Amino acid sequence: MKKIVVSLLLLFFSFHLSAQIDYLEPVKPFSTYPGELGEYYRNVFSLLNIDFQQQPYARFVVIPSFSPEYAMSVEKKNGRFCLISNTLSRTYWQSEKGTVKVEKKSTFINPSLYQSLGAIFRLVTSQIQDLDGSTAGLDGVAYYFASTDSKGNILNGRKWSSEKGSLMERLVLVSQSAYLLSIGENISEDTLTKEAAALLKELQKRTKEQPEAYKRPVYVGIYQVGPQLATISGKLVEKTPKFSSGTPEKYVEAEMIYPEALLVKNVEGYALCEFTIDKTGAILRPHILKSTHSEFAEEVLRIVKEMPNWIPAIAEGKAVESNYTLYVPFRSQVYRECIQKKLSQK
Repeated sequence: MKKIVVSLLLLFFSFHLSAQIDYLEPVKPFSTYPGELGEYYRNVFSLLNIDFQQQPYARFVVIPSFSPEYAMSVEKKNGRFCLISNTLSRTYWQSEKGTVKVEKKSTFINPSLYQSLGAIFRLVTSQIQDLDGSTAGLDGVAYYFASTDSKGNILNGRKWSSEKGSLMERLVLVSQSAYLLSIGENISEDTLTKEAAALLKELQKRTKEQPEAYKRPVYVGIYQVGPQLATISGKLVEKTPKFSSGTPEKYVEAEMIYPEALLVKNVEGYALCEFTIDKTGAILRPHILKSTHSEFAEEVLRIVKEMPNWIPAIAEGKAVESNYTLYVPFRSQVYRECIQKKLSQK
């Protein structure tokens, strides 16, 4: 592993934050993975957590596709603060059982770095993005973060890839630097302490300014949500279609009737509906691209078919037909809150 000087991270930190998903994502319980994959996750995490304290203060686990897995834990032992790391000798997925060894290393750190890392991990794992779909690819690196809240609950989040200059990229870089420091690489502890403090400050600022942002459902997956930027005939759209009555999301929220049987059981999910907006703004050919339940699909089709006309897309100065994909999340608690709000306004 090449030596890295943590001051190089400043180059990455100077970018402006973008509007992409900039929170950790939910961790799917390993028990839900089928067969060999589930066994892999359970075994590799068991190895990586060897001798770590049971309740994570700040824990960082890295699962690359083609190189050895490793983990780092921030802990307090005998009144001193330390970083403890476990690194596998070989990539677990490609190795025979019993052949993978765990190399353990540790180093003491200053109280400020310990406190900043703990506060960062608690904050980011308490703000898990509400999303549908998966951001994970076939190749790459998955980063896992864990901490324990004030009630003793273990909080987990993950990140597959993060945009340049985003807070989640800074989180990964700070965590990677802490791991490198723990294994004796050429990392400046003072610089890392400053970067961790700066990241914590930015995370706290965002939390103050956007306390509920991570709770808004977001779709991530293979389908492009929103207007397509080319017409059905292939012309570039100059002006995308606009919903004539506010936003389609607000309209759907106002018109939605949550399937009763699913609401009672708190079944949640989403539906993606694609449709064509013709030259007059009328909706044609609505159909479901993907849904997590047939009743969600039926409800979204009902709403879309009853929508008022849109303002059509413009290409080459004329109204043209264009396609639009609408993402509709179904969240039982959000729906109940909307119903209560409507009743209170009557």
